[in-house]
Amino acid sequence: MKILIVTTRVPYPPFKGDKLKVYNIAKNLARNNSVHVLCIYRKKSELKDLDNIRALGAEVDAVHHSILSSILNTTLFIFNKTPIQVLLYKSRNLSVRLSEIVNRESPDVVYFHLIRSAQYVDAVPRGSGSLRVLDFTDAVSLYLSRFAEAERNLFIRLGVEFERHRISDYETIAREFDSCFICADTDKTHLLKKGITTKIGILPNGVDTKLFSRSPQSVDAERIIFTGNMPYFPNEDAAVYFAREVMPLIWKSRPSAKFYIVGRKPTRRIKALASKNIFVTGFVENITEEYLKSAVAVAPMRFGVGTLNKVIEAIVLGVPVVATSIATKGLPAEAQAFVQVADTPGEFAQKITQILDGRREGSSKLQQKDFDAVRRMLSWDSIVDRFAGDLEALLNERGQTSRNRNGD
Repeated sequence: MKILIVTTRVPYPPFKGDKLKVYNIAKNLARNNSVHVLCIYRKKSELKDLDNIRALGAEVDAVHHSILSSILNTTLFIFNKTPIQVLLYKSRNLSVRLSEIVNRESPDVVYFHLIRSAQYVDAVPRGSGSLRVLDFTDAVSLYLSRFAEAERNLFIRLGVEFERHRISDYETIAREFDSCFICADTDKTHLLKKGITTKIGILPNGVDTKLFSRSPQSVDAERIIFTGNMPYFPNEDAAVYFAREVMPLIWKSRPSAKFYIVGRKPTRRIKALASKNIFVTGFVENITEEYLKSAVAVAPMRFGVGTLNKVIEAIVLGVPVVATSIATKGLPAEAQAFVQVADTPGEFAQKITQILDGRREGSSKLQQKDFDAVRRMLSWDSIVDRFAGDLEALLNERGQTSRNRNGD
C-alpha cells in the first residue's frame, strides 16, 4: 500500500504519546509499504529530526507553522465554533501541500492523526480514490468531561467546559471519513452515542518490545514509580494526589518506601513534592531501567481516556502495576489481569504494601505463557500488523485492491 500520514507535529523524538504513536506506526508500516509523512514543524531546530523519520524508510514533508500563527488563529474562535485545539493547528500551507501530494502520488490511504488534523480532510476529495482514515486516538470530549468533573477551580472548569462543548460538536466530523480508529472500546462507545455511523475500529497504543525488554536488574524493594509526560495535566494531578494522599498511608507501615516521579518537564507543583522519600527525576535516558529497578509501578489517574503507555510499558516488563479503574479501561481484557485496581488512597496503600512486602497477588499468579501472549498483543509490531490488515480490508470492501502494494 501507499500510505500518507498527516500529523500536526514532527513525530520525533518519540517521547510524548502522540509522537510516539505516529513514529511507531510509520516505522512498522514502512517495513512492507510505501509511507509518506506530512507534518508541521514549529522551529528550524526540528528539521534535523526529520532525518530520523527518513531513516525508517519513509518519505517526509514538513511545512512551517509558527507559534505566533497558532496564537493568531485562536482569535477566530470568536467568529465560529471550531475548538481552540483545532485552530492552533490551522495551516493553509499544510492543506495546499497535502492536496499537491495526493494529486501527485494518489495514495491508497491518507491517515489523519488526531482530531486536530481532521480539518484537512477536504484536501483529499472523495473522488480522489484515496481511503480517508481518521485516528481519534482518544475521545477528547470524554477526556474533557472527566477533566471538568475532577477540577475544583471554577475558572479552569468553565474553560474546560467551553472547549468540551466545541469538541463534542466537532467530533461529528468523523462522518467525513471512510473509516475512523480509536484507542479503546469505552471511547468508541462514547463516539457511537453521538450517532456517528462511520465505521470505527480499535487502534490502541503499544510498546516497542525490543526497547522494553526484561533484563537482570537489582530491584529496590522500597521503590514505587510513576512515569509520564508531566505537563500533561492528568499526570500532574495523579502525581500530586499519590504523593499527598497515598504515600502517607504507605509510610505508616513502610516508612522507608520511596516514590519516584519520572518524566520530562516536571511542573512546579511536582517539583515541590520532592523530599527525603519523594524523588523527582525529570527526563531520564533509559526509562526501561527505571521501571526494572522498581518494586511496583502506579497509575493513580483520576481522569483521562485511552490506553496509558505507563501501564502497558510496566506490564511488558513484568513490573507489578496498581492503577485506578479509569487507567485500565483502555486495556485489552487479557492485559487487565496483570493490573491490580485501586480507586481510593486506602486501596492503593493496601495493595502496594502487599507488593512491597513480597505478597504479590496479581501478575505472579499468571502463567508465563499468559505473559508472553499479552506482551505480543501489546507490541507495536502486532498492533501495526493488525492495523495494516484493517486498511487492506477497507480497501477491498471498496472494491479497490491496493494499487501500490509494497510501493509498486
